[in-house]
Amino acid sequence: MVSIIRGLLDALEGRLSPLEVERVVIGVAYSAVRLSDGSLGLAATPPMTWGCRTHPKAGELAGKSALDLAEGLLSVDPLSSALGLATVNAVLGERACPSPDPVEAMGIKNTDVVGVVGYIGPLVRALERRAREVLVFERDPTRSEVLPDWAVETELPRCDVVFLTGTTFANKTVGRLLELARGRVAVIGPSTPMWEGLLSLGIEYLFGARVRDPKGVLRTVAEAGGTKALFRHGLEKVALWRR
Repeated sequence: MVSIIRGLLDALEGRLSPLEVERVVIGVAYSAVRLSDGSLGLAATPPMTWGCRTHPKAGELAGKSALDLAEGLLSVDPLSSALGLATVNAVLGERACPSPDPVEAMGIKNTDVVGVVGYIGPLVRALERRAREVLVFERDPTRSEVLPDWAVETELPRCDVVFLTGTTFANKTVGRLLELARGRVAVIGPSTPMWEGLLSLGIEYLFGARVRDPKGVLRTVAEAGGTKALFRHGLEKVALWRR
């Protein structure tokens, strides 16, 4: 788990070290980090089941070293980890291509059992129209139609295709999930780190996002925008895959 994240941070150290954090916005659905070169990265804001979450360094994040904030991806604090992922994502994606349809690209057949770790409504609905069975694993206990996240230990190995959300990097589960997966694996969603090194770890596709309008995306995050709103206001779908 940590070795994958450590490898990601080590690979990006040279790109992050010269940069500083210019602005941090923590929205309801997504958090954004803008760096001193104008680049902007996103990651899903950790959900809260009660109350509100604060950051221990609030008021001190702007001006920090980008590498220092990125190192938060190793933290056990959910918000620090999300901001670390957003910082990493700010310097990734320039080599990504326009994204194909994930269901088509992964070659989903009507005989496939497909696992989705982290609920993504449009993806799940598209898979249900194509696959024999779709298993959705989710930490949110309010969704009655999904399996609990701990069910991956017994159910994920029987899946022919597995989609992981990018949030699995922030919550430190990606390593174990890759160990459990026996089928073809893709990572999907705006939180996905578009790092080509992941393609050598058994991942076939990275379906992520790239910011084409930083001002529009930052404004949308600040106004509690979700995924659909972000793609309307400056985010574009991109992908990387094994050639």
